[in-house]
Amino acid sequence: MTDLLIAVGGIILLLALDLIGIAARTSFLQITQARLLMQREEFGARVHNTLGLLGRLPRLRASLNLLLVLTRFLIAGISLLFIFTRPVTYPWLAAGLGLFVTALLVFWLEWAVERLVTRNTDAWAIRLTGFVRLLMVLVGLLLVPLAISDGSPGPVEVAGGVTEDDLKSLVDAGQEEGVFEKAEQQMIYSIFELSDTVAREIMVPRIDMLALDVETPLVQAVDAILQAGYSRVPVYEESVDNTLGLLYAKDLLRAWRETGQMETLHRLLRPAYFVPEGKKLDKLMAEMRNHRIHMAIVVDEYGGVAGLVTLEDIVEEIFGEIRDEYDQSEEAPYQKLQDDGYLFLGRIALDDFNEIMGSELVSDEADSLGGYIYGCLGRVPNVGETIRQDRLLLTVEQVSSRQIRKVSARWLPLETHTDANRDGENEENPG
Repeated sequence: MTDLLIAVGGIILLLALDLIGIAARTSFLQITQARLLMQREEFGARVHNTLGLLGRLPRLRASLNLLLVLTRFLIAGISLLFIFTRPVTYPWLAAGLGLFVTALLVFWLEWAVERLVTRNTDAWAIRLTGFVRLLMVLVGLLLVPLAISDGSPGPVEVAGGVTEDDLKSLVDAGQEEGVFEKAEQQMIYSIFELSDTVAREIMVPRIDMLALDVETPLVQAVDAILQAGYSRVPVYEESVDNTLGLLYAKDLLRAWRETGQMETLHRLLRPAYFVPEGKKLDKLMAEMRNHRIHMAIVVDEYGGVAGLVTLEDIVEEIFGEIRDEYDQSEEAPYQKLQDDGYLFLGRIALDDFNEIMGSELVSDEADSLGGYIYGCLGRVPNVGETIRQDRLLLTVEQVSSRQIRKVSARWLPLETHTDANRDGENEENPG
């Protein structure tokens, strides 16, 4: 009886150490520095002790792995020793069944502990910091070879760093606590999204570009720039695809004042900066800052001009639309209609449309709402044509020179949507 109590007591103790090790490994392999810092108000200085362990993750992981291996080995050894010292008819069968039941129990308890710890890994890591530090001291002599040989997968090696998701979590928490305004939160999120946005998504498309032929007389060039209010204009020869450079308004006006109409545009041009459509905005902004330029010509995969992007376009991706005295006549990208619908410009970005409408339209070939409609129809639409995606109804309101200028969008009532689906089914299945 005494042997049984000793064996059971030893197994329970070892199982408790195993489960504590599982809890520590689960929590420490999922925490990050940013998330720990958010726990300072609740746990105070204890957070800094946990942060100290994040700098020694290989040693920490090796220590926990050693603990788990030893506890499981000893649990199995005690179970076998107890079985083989008992008078049983089939000792190997009993040993096999005993190991199976023990392993099943251990794995089930470990799974339950992992589920429990995953709900609040930060708090568990802080609570178990003392245990982990003591464990690392006790097995210190074995850490070096274990750390070298250990190759188990996981996010351990980068867990101590601050990732984009960590910073977003901090911003979200700050917004909830009143540290950030909603607009500031969106602004910070926009900075992160620069690395996921390409020039094609924000460029002024070729069809909307103001560009001048190199043979344009000075007086006409002055009129065009004054009317548009632009400070820089691309200049081409024969075709926009053959863009020669950029004409600066200050250079043009200086030449006009000094030489009258005798000057030619060709002598006033400055080099143009060309970028591919897929250029990431964060890299483009850095290049524009380093080269001290404010406009880049966007080219497609065939070398043709697809549009242009300005430094202001990139800044507006962060801060939102910036309107100056020359933007007063520009039409808003969308406006609310009286029937709970919206009227959108065809060139509005599909992501912006989805955000406004709460929809989930997706296209691999188009970045704008007009491009999405082109993809759905496969041809130039007529005014009044409609496209329905579930309850979302899109209506082409204006087409000009094969370009979709305006599109209205509204959600159909649930009853109307259901009736339409039922009518469609009846048409497909007459009788």
